[in-house]
Amino acid sequence: MCAGGAFPAPVGGRSSLAGKETPVDAALARTLVEALQAEVNNGGFEQFFFNSAGDRTRDTIEALSAIGAHHTASIVRSAAAKFPGGLPPEDRFARQRLLLDRVSPDSDAFSEEDAAFLEHREDLEALVSKYAG
Repeated sequence: MCAGGAFPAPVGGRSSLAGKETPVDAALARTLVEALQAEVNNGGFEQFFFNSAGDRTRDTIEALSAIGAHHTASIVRSAAAKFPGGLPPEDRFARQRLLLDRVSPDSDAFSEEDAAFLEHREDLEALVSKYAG
């Protein structure tokens, strides 16, 4: 993340969940994966979606897939699918309202995804480093 908690804009190619895929920028992939790890390791997916890291959920899934972290991408995809439409809104405040009012009012909606993520079945740092070449 950049100063002020904002994510950098994609540099170079960008992939798409629907349609033709192009390479994900290695620096952006690293930023997104590190933000995901920091949030989920600290407070689970509830925290990831509540904070600014959740603004880039789609990009985070794409970055995980690009680096070869398919298991982790599926966990994030599963957590994201709990939002109406299958993905959380990019707007943080709209996402927070949905999270608190509909998706996880009792702060327990992501317990399975949290447990699966915390198994650390994939070495995300190694995968990012390999992807960055």
